Amino acid sequence: MSSAGPAPAETARQALLVGTAGYLFAAVLWGLNLPLSAALLKHFDPFWVSPLRYVVATVLLGAMVLVSQGPAQLRSPIPLWRVAVLSGCVAGFLVLYNLGLFRTHPMTVAAISAGSPVYVAVVSRLMTGARLERGFWGATTLTLIGAGIAIAGRSQALVDAGGPAVGVALQPRGGELLVVLGICSWTAYSILAQRWFPPTTPQLRRTWLTTVWALPWLFGFWALARATGLAGAPNLSPAPLPVVQLLIAAVFCTALATVAWNTGVNRLGIQTGGMWQNTVPVFAVLISLLFFGVQPLPAQILGGAIVLTGVLYMQWQRSPARQKSPVPSPTAKD
Repeated sequence: MSSAGPAPAETARQALLVGTAGYLFAAVLWGLNLPLSAALLKHFDPFWVSPLRYVVATVLLGAMVLVSQGPAQLRSPIPLWRVAVLSGCVAGFLVLYNLGLFRTHPMTVAAISAGSPVYVAVVSRLMTGARLERGFWGATTLTLIGAGIAIAGRSQALVDAGGPAVGVALQPRGGELLVVLGICSWTAYSILAQRWFPPTTPQLRRTWLTTVWALPWLFGFWALARATGLAGAPNLSPAPLPVVQLLIAAVFCTALATVAWNTGVNRLGIQTGGMWQNTVPVFAVLISLLFFGVQPLPAQILGGAIVLTGVLYMQWQRSPARQKSPVPSPTAKD
């Protein structure tokens, strides 16, 4: 997943396969991240767990760059202010999303996150001038419908279990805009990480630089949250199981998933990535069923199938048989 941008001889089919593999790998790992994060938040403050994960991810990615590319590749090929902006977007996503989740109901966050393809398309249009890709609205409609069915089913299950009514759960509480801004911040990072680095820069090296420079941002945000009372005292003596869960989340869901995501953006563009983001809850349900003993609801299964149909429809529209020209990669240009 750490190869550089597509070579001139790389065919449209190869780009499609590599990009799809990158997005699929990232979506599966981020699906794993949801139940893992739920378990971690029982032991760590949400503002404290992000810096811890990025410390582990930084060590792993730095070691991978050192072994595969040499010590010279640990230095940035672009001005440090650009690396600071990129890493600030990464940290901004984590902080804004956590604050949004803190200030609103999880069902509201799920409903807002289902609109990721639209937010991604708007940010991409503003930053690159890229037009909507073929099949975008059809795929977006399917993913929104699927996400809506899954959310409605989950909401009704909570009501049946004695939770708040759907209308109450979805009432605005002030964090909705923060969630949208967080998604936009991650989209901006995804686009700029492909535009600002030289085309020959491996995705592994790009991810390493923006991960290590995200640490000052994350520790700074944590200190601010601690000073204002949003964050409690850090857990410095966790039990062995949370430590293992933290290591798994940091290695797979933070480090390797981001490399895979950047590879997908490089090959297929960010608009396709917006569709893949909506598959993350689908994989979370499957992983929760297989490894955490959580039984999915019928509405979640149906909704997930519709979301996957939307993504596959978008991929089909991008296939060489449907395209007269090679698959475009609007964010891969410097």
